[in-house]
Amino acid sequence: MPEPQDLVGRAKRAAKSVVRKGLDKAPGAARLARTAYFSGLNWGTTQQLAYRAWLDDRSQHAPALPTGPGAPTVSVVLDVVGQSSEAADRAIARVLAQTYENWDLTVTADPTATPVLPRSRRHRVLVNDTASTADRLNAALEGCDSDFVVFVGPDDVLYPDTFAALATAVAGDPGADIAYGGDDVATLAMDRRGIEQVTRRDPFFKPDWNPELLHSTPYLGNVTLLRTSLVIAAGGLRDLPGAELWDLALRLTRGGAAVVHADGIVAGRLTARPPMSARTATTVLSEALAAENSPSCTVAPGHLPGTWSVRYPVVGEPLVSIVIPSKNALDVVSRCVESIYSTTAYRAFEVVLVDTGSDDEAVLAWYEEMAKLHESFRVVDWPEKPFSYANSCNAGAAEARGEILLMLNNDTEVLDPSWLEVMVAEVQRPEVGIVGCLLLYPDRLTVQHAGIGLGIKSVAGNSLSGLRLDGKLSRTQRLMLWTRRSTSAVTAACIAVRKTVYDEVSGFDPELRITFNDVDLCLRVGAKGYRIVYTPDVRLLHHESKTIAPTRDWSELYAAGALFRSRWGDLVAHDPQMNRHLARTTTSYRLPFHGR
Repeated sequence: MPEPQDLVGRAKRAAKSVVRKGLDKAPGAARLARTAYFSGLNWGTTQQLAYRAWLDDRSQHAPALPTGPGAPTVSVVLDVVGQSSEAADRAIARVLAQTYENWDLTVTADPTATPVLPRSRRHRVLVNDTASTADRLNAALEGCDSDFVVFVGPDDVLYPDTFAALATAVAGDPGADIAYGGDDVATLAMDRRGIEQVTRRDPFFKPDWNPELLHSTPYLGNVTLLRTSLVIAAGGLRDLPGAELWDLALRLTRGGAAVVHADGIVAGRLTARPPMSARTATTVLSEALAAENSPSCTVAPGHLPGTWSVRYPVVGEPLVSIVIPSKNALDVVSRCVESIYSTTAYRAFEVVLVDTGSDDEAVLAWYEEMAKLHESFRVVDWPEKPFSYANSCNAGAAEARGEILLMLNNDTEVLDPSWLEVMVAEVQRPEVGIVGCLLLYPDRLTVQHAGIGLGIKSVAGNSLSGLRLDGKLSRTQRLMLWTRRSTSAVTAACIAVRKTVYDEVSGFDPELRITFNDVDLCLRVGAKGYRIVYTPDVRLLHHESKTIAPTRDWSELYAAGALFRSRWGDLVAHDPQMNRHLARTTTSYRLPFHGR
């Protein structure tokens, strides 16, 4: 029998070989991924193997195709202008290879390289040498009479089940106007036989409909089903190079178009996609935000290429009550409070420190000193036993004078002068209920919180916790970490909420004394129709539970989990803001490793 180290070496060699071969020949990929992971092979390799395993599994469990008179019809507009005849032929072949058959095809092509299509009433070629992509696609749109239209560009790669997945999504929701799915990065190559080989990697497992994320990046993708009548009514596409479909999606959804998320990864994109210019992105977003009654927003490049940061203005100068539960631990609480006063640029705030039974004379003396230094600092005496985070926050909120509440753990530390201004501007928006931020461990590189995912570790967990900012991250992880987006919940270690919204749901639930109270608050606020927003534009350090250790009463923890699941079981089973294919046993938003 081989020694364990021999097995590890064998797994590593096999895994590297599979990756080197493009993962196209990966028998037992799931088993290899799992072995490679536990043998310490690098993150990128294990995730590629896990993705290969996922693709293998999907190929064996293809969904049933919509059939009959009610099956949606699709007009495919394929733009091959500027492509070589060989590339155009291959793009056409991918359309012809679709497993879903209820479609027609329009190809826009150069006069000098007009493709020849198989004889069919469903196929037509429009010779169009117009420089504008929008003009070419609009000309093609005029002849489309199907239920839906999909625009396929030169850097989009269709897979055999692309239309099947999108059509299945809209067939399952007759009211849907837009259907999108996940995408990956495709590399194309010709083998010795002249047959195109596609290597697939770096997938983006997207959340369900997320309007905040659409303001951060065109996450729906290009290969998206759009209801034809709505596209025509909207005037078609506008001349915005590289952003035509993003702009169209923003206009349609602003007009009330219903969006449905197709399961899985439906299409690919080539690595050579040209970047959208900052000027174009600014135009698209600025016009979209102005139409949404937010004309004073500023748009700037985001934390990642192809993403954008939207900054809303603060309306007026609302008072913010920063509520901090604390007990003893002078070094911890003083670091937190002093960082607020020394760093924060926005000055319309008060600090409401809820003391939960401090008996350290040095702490009490520090309270008196801070009250003398800052008129905006005051202490609320709340010596409740046993400690209840929920009740302490509610007690602080009851004494707060501000129209905005900012709940803050005493073991956090402010880093950026603009943090409070950004939080205030976000939570002032009438559609937003609660705002949370990126929290880092003291090393400033390890993520402690980037939103909360439901169903993680059976109930809920901090999204992306433990990942390093300087580490090798998957595309899904990068986008979920570095884009401003809606999420189901955020941690109360740092949240902003309007006092009226807080009172509307009666604050934190006292039944959830220690744990899950912040998640429950977010879900109750979300149930009222408000959005819960995560922004990476605000970063704080979180020294995490330095003064208030989690209870060791496991029976209470289990009871809290049971109560939470009884209320929110459907969301725990499927968090709409966390793709169902990602692992629930970890916070890292990776694919699971299943052995075969």
